[in-house]
Amino acid sequence: MMIDANIGSAKDNMKSAIHNWYKFTAGFSYKFVDLIVDNMDTIPNCIYEPFAGCGTTLVAAQKKGISSIGNESQKLMCDVINAKLNWDINVDTYNKYMHQILHYVKVHNNIDILDLHCHELLEGLYDKATLKELYLIRDAIRLLNDEKYELFFNLAISQTLHKSAIHPIAVPYIVRSKKQVNCGHALDKFQCITKQMLEDLSTVPHNNRLAKVYNADSRKRNNYISDSCCDLCITSPPYLNNLDYGEVSKVHTHFFELTTNWRDITEKVRHNLVTGATTHYKDADFDIDTFCTSEFAVSNQSLMQELKDLFYNIHKNSKERKGKKSFHILMMHYFEDMYYVLKEMYRVLTPNSKAYLILGDSAPYGVYVPTTRILGEISQSLGFGDYEIYKIRERGNKWKNLKNRHSVELSENILILSR
Repeated sequence: MMIDANIGSAKDNMKSAIHNWYKFTAGFSYKFVDLIVDNMDTIPNCIYEPFAGCGTTLVAAQKKGISSIGNESQKLMCDVINAKLNWDINVDTYNKYMHQILHYVKVHNNIDILDLHCHELLEGLYDKATLKELYLIRDAIRLLNDEKYELFFNLAISQTLHKSAIHPIAVPYIVRSKKQVNCGHALDKFQCITKQMLEDLSTVPHNNRLAKVYNADSRKRNNYISDSCCDLCITSPPYLNNLDYGEVSKVHTHFFELTTNWRDITEKVRHNLVTGATTHYKDADFDIDTFCTSEFAVSNQSLMQELKDLFYNIHKNSKERKGKKSFHILMMHYFEDMYYVLKEMYRVLTPNSKAYLILGDSAPYGVYVPTTRILGEISQSLGFGDYEIYKIRERGNKWKNLKNRHSVELSENILILSR
């Protein structure tokens, strides 16, 4: 297979109908799914996606007429995925609901913005007129009482949040040092976005819903997914690079009132995610001796010595560099969490099937962690056979000029597991 260097990024998705309905910079290309499926001897019956994210695998599979099942632990992202997978949007029903939304905004436009109880984070990202429009559109959508169309319009307003903000809000964090040229005009942008979404749906090959996504944590057994029901897995787990997915989505989760503060983000979002950021845990709760008695450590005793050496080296380098982040603890939590993800993956997949994972290696405080190989070895402790690693590209080069940045060469890879 010829592997494009951009296949691990979301660049292609920005130009593809349905995939580009939500701006998600940490995704991978839909072409990865196409490449794998097109090179298989037989068409898979069902694809498993433990990190559904914004739905790349599920949407790509549905476009190809293939069934798929995914887990996504963030409620916000589940709604995004479901909106992307509902292709039987009726034009007349759409027009009726759009008329209701516009009428609601017009009738309530004289309301005092204080009565809308806007979140303070959003107050700093939009001018008052734009913020009022955004909240009125949101409230109008809530009154539709039609889940499928609410998901459709909510996804449109999610895009509107990006396009009408004063500062960029998804790269992946808010960039207050920059200003967007064409901010504001929320209602106009909302209407344009929904029209484009409707046009996109006219290009899809069919209107059948073939994918199912569960608001579930892939570290745990999902009893709605039966044993050995999928014959392929395509995914990209969180990288070991301290990206806080809870914070990335905070503008949206605050706007939709899924969260209101940092505690909410931790309890309602972070606790359900694979540990990928130092904000996910308290350092004081971690004890290396206790960790070594865990199921993961006991099942991977030969690997644990290497992990402990990395643990102490990262901790030593952090003190020398006066670093404040506990990457040594993060690494241990990450591999333990991924052990349980791989355990569930093994249960769901049929014998003789394969799993394809896009992964990046990392080097916290300059200590190289061969993440891809370690996950390959962990998979073998769970029953997977031989694993293969294909390098996609070198990564991390654009940060070399940053002060305190390590100079370790990193790569983005494809890990192939054999069930």
